[in-house]
Amino acid sequence: MKIFINGKELSVMLENEENAYEILKPIEEWCNSNDFLINKVIIDERELQPYIDEEYETIPIDGIEKIEVEALSHAEYSLYSIMSIMEYIENVCNTAGESLTQKDIEALKDGISWILDSVPRAIFLFNMSLESYGIIHLIKMLEVKLERFNSLSDNLEKNIEFFNEEFKPFLKEKMIPAMELVIEEAKINTIALFASNITSSNALYKIGSLPKFLPLILDILESIVNKLQSGNDKDAFIYAEKFSRIVSFSFSILSTAAAIYSIDYSQISLNSVTLSDAISDFNDMMNNVLEAFANEDYISIADLLEYEIKERIENIMNYIPLVEEHIEKLNV
Repeated sequence: MKIFINGKELSVMLENEENAYEILKPIEEWCNSNDFLINKVIIDERELQPYIDEEYETIPIDGIEKIEVEALSHAEYSLYSIMSIMEYIENVCNTAGESLTQKDIEALKDGISWILDSVPRAIFLFNMSLESYGIIHLIKMLEVKLERFNSLSDNLEKNIEFFNEEFKPFLKEKMIPAMELVIEEAKINTIALFASNITSSNALYKIGSLPKFLPLILDILESIVNKLQSGNDKDAFIYAEKFSRIVSFSFSILSTAAAIYSIDYSQISLNSVTLSDAISDFNDMMNNVLEAFANEDYISIADLLEYEIKERIENIMNYIPLVEEHIEKLNV
């Protein structure tokens, strides 16, 4: 039987385990102690619920060929939750009011309650304040909208009228712009929280998980380029500061793991270039970006970010599997 966590096979020696619970419970306990959550469990291509309870005691290990576990950090879980809320809001905005039934209205009320419950909890987990971006005010306004829907009871015509004339405009003009800002900050905080509390118990996992944050890093990078190209220099500076923070947090995972395992990155090479040299090359290019900012050479900044910095970040991520292999050879 093979056991995988986030696509990586575990070296597990089975002894007296008789069922899936006895295998998965220690994995769940490890996740809990390292600020991770099990998000998905798949046994022989069949997905089961992610809570390791007595249900798994009924699954004998005889005949199981493969167990796959997807684990997320608390911050990742919260980020995906808040992005799901955003997706839901966008779907509501794309819904034609005239197509709604009374059943749809009741489902919408449940959706609003879900937003009211989930947004504050997610923001709290990101160490953000409800006052940020006016969220607390928007939450109160959303509560009023829900009360209005409830007051209309089963009058479908008035529900549709309220949906079209007040609710959708509120989501489009107020809620979505604020949520976009929250998600941008949440992405940075997700990496910041993930980069904290790295120990010998979880460093290998965190190193291996680093590439999945590449899209978040590139999102911020693209935002800077777009702001510069549209002449929005003020916002470009704000996004540049965010990019600097997100890269710093990412690189801190590499440096902390190097300290824990006494790794010399000059000994890890890809295409005859060491990881140490790749990082130095990236830092040199970032210095060029800072110099261009100092000279207010915005065209050069956009070009450096889009064509030089992006390529170097992607290249550094290509070294991660080699770092994992190096750590595994240390038998830690």
